[in-house]
Amino acid sequence: MADDGWYEDGDTAREAERGRRIAWLGMAVVTGLFGAVVITAAALVLAAGLALAYAMAVMD
Repeated sequence: MADDGWYEDGDTAREAERGRRIAWLGMAVVTGLFGAVVITAAALVLAAGLALAYAMAVMD
């Protein structure tokens, strides 16, 4: 394929670096959101377990 001069080596490297930064940021955001969901679910399960244990203890 003939080189049409659209990209120079520096432009290609900058575009690749920008793509890597965007991908890293996207993965970090998704991982953070997933962690927040997991921690929230664990807190809800713990709260439900404690509420059930309390209800069983006071039903004497």
